Amino acid sequence: MKSNNHVATNQAPLEQLLFCLRNKEVDCVLLSSDQNVSLSFIDGINRAIQYQASEFQLSEAAIQELSSSLNEKTNKNGIWLSYLESRVLDVLVNEKSELIIFNKNGELITGLQGVGYFVVHLAELIKEAFPGIHSLAKELNLIAVEQKELKALDFIQDKNYHSVKVIKRKGQLDRVECEEKMPIDKRVIDIMRDAAFQSISINQEDGKAVHINRVVKQKL
Repeated sequence: MKSNNHVATNQAPLEQLLFCLRNKEVDCVLLSSDQNVSLSFIDGINRAIQYQASEFQLSEAAIQELSSSLNEKTNKNGIWLSYLESRVLDVLVNEKSELIIFNKNGELITGLQGVGYFVVHLAELIKEAFPGIHSLAKELNLIAVEQKELKALDFIQDKNYHSVKVIKRKGQLDRVECEEKMPIDKRVIDIMRDAAFQSISINQEDGKAVHINRVVKQKL
């Protein structure tokens, strides 16, 4: 009997996504292109740090610079995470004592050196803002991402695809179906050469072809 246990998500924080991928009762997870794979509480922590910065009497421009720096992406264990997400995972999973250090211009500083900088103790801030989050992180074991999960995350984070469907078989990750819009002037024969398993269609509006739509199928 065909199962209908599908999940379509409008927001996909990392812990929610991993929960869906690991849930034995879910057969399919569908994500759209404007989703950001990140921890759901990161924005709250970012705002808490911004509040601390305002208490330190940093200017609005400096606070904006700090927020942008915290959101800058870095690669951690094969997954692209923001600087702040990476530091938060170190606190929650590796139980490190992480410090967010910045100067009066909102620029992040690595290490305590010299004078004229401000320090936020990240572990203390998380405990105050999100009590109980440590036990949730240990239950999900976010750092222990399996190889198939890593491959699925790579497809989800690929900006070329505007939707990604992750399909499971017998409770295990099986394949992804990645949907991509392509310019109408691209030759179909060239598109066919790009992938071994795909479906191709042409979208039409007001009687005119507007773009080519293709779904690439890839085993995990």
